[in-house]
Amino acid sequence: MSATSERDPVNSLAKSDSRKALAKARGIDEAWFRAQALAWVARFADEDPRGIAREAAKAAGECDDAYKRSAVRAWEIAALAEREFKAEARESLGEAVALGEEVTPISSRSEALYLLLQAACRIGAKEAKGVYEVLVAACPVEAHWRCKRAVRDGGKIIAGELKPRVFFW
Repeated sequence: MSATSERDPVNSLAKSDSRKALAKARGIDEAWFRAQALAWVARFADEDPRGIAREAAKAAGECDDAYKRSAVRAWEIAALAEREFKAEARESLGEAVALGEEVTPISSRSEALYLLLQAACRIGAKEAKGVYEVLVAACPVEAHWRCKRAVRDGGKIIAGELKPRVFFW
């Protein structure tokens, strides 16, 4: 069984039976997919999502590289923000962006920060603009085509010309 085939049923189940989804999410071996699944549960759980979001953050911390440890936090941040726990989402965003700034290679750094920018949009325009400023400073467009794309598309999101990704559907 693949990690996605473990995660995807949790994502569907989270909307209708968050307790069962939480139990299944906790059983996913691969940290990236466990973090995503836990964030889905946090987004749809009837109970306070903050503890579940902390579990998602802990799972992210178990990922095997800096890109994953940073980027996968986007789901947790979006879940907290969408549940109106904006202060907690801001705190998680700050942690994830600090990790993201250190990601190597630079192409992966741009991808992590771009994903976090999209999650920051769920918190607010000020937070999104702050992440965009970090993205621009940490990922010069001439360094890699992914940097160029992330800065370009991030600018379009900030300007309202492009919608950020939807994390939960």
